[in-house]
Amino acid sequence: MQQIIPPISLVEKILGQQKTNEGATYRLTAHCMRIERPEGVLLYHTLTGELLLLSYDEADLLGTLPGSVPQALAGLVSRRFLVPAEADDMVLADQVRDIARRLKREDGSLTEYLVFTTTACNARCFYCFEAGIKKATMSEKTARAAGKYIAEHCGGKPVRLVWFGGEPLVNVKAIDTISDVLRQRGVEFSSRMDSNGYLFDEALAQRAKDDWRLDEVQITLDGTEEIYNQRKAFVNPEGSPFQRVLRNIGMLLDADVPVHVRLNMDDDNEQDLYVLVNELAERFGEKSGFGIALRVIIENKGSQPHIYTEEARNSLAEKARAMWAYLDRKGVAVRRSLNDGVVLYSCWSDKTYAATITPDGRLGRCESHIDRALWGSVFSDKRNEQVLCQWRERRPAKEICRTCELYPRCVRLKNCVNHMEYCSPIEREEMRIRLGRAILGAYEERKAGDPARTDSV
Repeated sequence: MQQIIPPISLVEKILGQQKTNEGATYRLTAHCMRIERPEGVLLYHTLTGELLLLSYDEADLLGTLPGSVPQALAGLVSRRFLVPAEADDMVLADQVRDIARRLKREDGSLTEYLVFTTTACNARCFYCFEAGIKKATMSEKTARAAGKYIAEHCGGKPVRLVWFGGEPLVNVKAIDTISDVLRQRGVEFSSRMDSNGYLFDEALAQRAKDDWRLDEVQITLDGTEEIYNQRKAFVNPEGSPFQRVLRNIGMLLDADVPVHVRLNMDDDNEQDLYVLVNELAERFGEKSGFGIALRVIIENKGSQPHIYTEEARNSLAEKARAMWAYLDRKGVAVRRSLNDGVVLYSCWSDKTYAATITPDGRLGRCESHIDRALWGSVFSDKRNEQVLCQWRERRPAKEICRTCELYPRCVRLKNCVNHMEYCSPIEREEMRIRLGRAILGAYEERKAGDPARTDSV
């Protein structure tokens, strides 16, 4: 038995070591992911964060449980991989996260911002969640106020920005202005961007790296040339948008700006994405900073909303697993990194240190709530604490959560519009895939010392 990653120090302080109860019946905790490797079996504790490597002989002994603990597995009791048969794993996870939240000292600083430079876009993706949203573009006055607000509310800490839209490059001036204000005020910052990639050119790519301190661009590709051009439906394109975006991906990589391509998959384009992956791997697979990630298109969104049947959800979950495996085989999958702390937040929406900034300068919590549930403005220090509290409200756990290995890493918000009240097969499978790949990534890094293509889960 080998320890690959030690437990999260805060969890260790909260829980301490579990004492052995002589004569008790033990079982493997529900909060454990098992991954087989040629040299043994990886066990990852999703609450404590500890990663172990067991020999196959040791792993085979787990099959004797529930029951008394074999001597070779005695160390798993103190580490809480083995728990008394009557233990309530979900209650323990709730207690740990509640204590961790209380211990986390917040000083009110805001250090992460998702900035809507505009809600306008040069493409018309049928699945866009902003369908029907009023088009607005951030003025220079608002951009300056945004930069000033960020500088005055970051508490002197480094700031992380995400340039968002619409298509953020429709309003490059806002990006320039905010970046200029932060530099002038001596604020340390970095940024990433969600873009369709069409509007980049060589000068802009270099400016993005030098002036915007851009260290990642996520670009969505929905298929090979014909399918991509049809699904993206660019407004007044010049030539083939697909070829232009591929050119720009290469240009960004040559400028040392990492590019993560996101494949948006549904039943209509699933097979075509395999052809696209082959093309991308051949063209960019050897370039530093390139990687591919996958997401199943969110249901009931966009100008052509739809709801998947349960059968379709199970089918798409299986197809997502197959595609991730293919990306791994091609050597182009974005590698995920494990959280080094207790998972306390769902996303931007309930992070106490994060905010979204709309084109008119209002402050929110969620990119999907552009025109509602807002709590402040870059032109004022006032905060609507009632709205902020509402964003932190969690949905109660379901019975399925009681035995789910992902529960310690899952936070479901009442106000979330992207995730249904119950956990769908697609969500569970995507979470398992992402976590499994993060576990393997951490394991391989410790074997090879190569943290390439890292990204947070």
